[in-house]
Amino acid sequence: MLRAILLSIALPLFSVPTHADHGPEKMWKRQIKPYFTAHRTGKVGPFDVAIQSFGNEPTVAIPEIRVANFDRIFNDKVNLATIISKNDDYVYVRFNAKRGIDALTPIQGMSMSKTALGAAVGSLFCAGDIKSLDETMGQYSVSLQGTPYDKATIRNVLQMNSGVTPLNRKDVRLVSRMAMGMGKFAGKASVLSAVQHFGKSLRDQGSKHNYHAADSFALSVLISDVTGKSASQIFYENVFSRFASESQMHWAADNDGRTVSQARLVMTPVSWHEFGQFILKEISDETCLGNYFADGINRAVPTHREGVTYGYQFWVYVLDNEPVLTMTGHGGFFNMLRRSNQSVMSVFSVDPEYQAGNLFGKGVLANIGERVLE
Repeated sequence: MLRAILLSIALPLFSVPTHADHGPEKMWKRQIKPYFTAHRTGKVGPFDVAIQSFGNEPTVAIPEIRVANFDRIFNDKVNLATIISKNDDYVYVRFNAKRGIDALTPIQGMSMSKTALGAAVGSLFCAGDIKSLDETMGQYSVSLQGTPYDKATIRNVLQMNSGVTPLNRKDVRLVSRMAMGMGKFAGKASVLSAVQHFGKSLRDQGSKHNYHAADSFALSVLISDVTGKSASQIFYENVFSRFASESQMHWAADNDGRTVSQARLVMTPVSWHEFGQFILKEISDETCLGNYFADGINRAVPTHREGVTYGYQFWVYVLDNEPVLTMTGHGGFFNMLRRSNQSVMSVFSVDPEYQAGNLFGKGVLANIGERVLE
């Protein structure tokens, strides 16, 4: 079931920050709490938003399972929820009751949303709607013809290796406002305009990974042109409905119904975790979609994060010499999937600065992953 709220999005208060969000309370007030109700009210705080909703109200709740060794890491004031499973069995579950978080709370997954976008692209490849990831974006998208993305290959864009975007996250905030319709772009939300902001390629494609929202926006345009549907609807129909049929998802959209794809996907903590379990099962079963994700791991490119590479809209960390598909999001959001023992660690936070260390710090997340997902 699709319910679309397509209203104008306004004011810079809720804009995507270029770097830090200036503390956990602002993160909570701007990026987390408003999305508990945005799908019902069409509001983020006092401001109008555009939300596409799919599915039914979630009913699958799971109880907490506390383990002392894991509590030493995750029983932290900045932690909103942590779910850990091995072979589909929950071994640790923690929710921040003081923040009102439980298994049914709608959580905005920040940049973990990009992996759902990548899954949507993969589903089109598996359906034959995209013949090869090495074909160019312009071969499938009329909207991208004449832009620098026209000649960029789908694979390079998935790997944020398009050569189009400026380094050091320049203009990330600007194009995010354009896509969401914030500030001076109020009432004019347009993912395509955000993509068209970049008039020329700045590097040879494939020469340097550059983490930037614009590549994700270009993939959203691609999906809409290929299917006539939003990326959020494709993700729901081809992926989400296969692992969370008893739940609901919400994703921000622009005035034309295109998905604002760099973030803003809202699912319950359980659904986020089930997404990770689903990917592992697809890889284990060697399905087309599983092989797509495995290919993304195997072909992952070097990044600015030391020892961390980038696949098809996901990061690849290394645990005990094993490459591990990892979704990450601003503020301390992680979905770490270990194939060797079919284990998943989902972490949701208002700040990455834990007592155990900054989760984005060099080696910190990998060290925790090795201990937790052993």
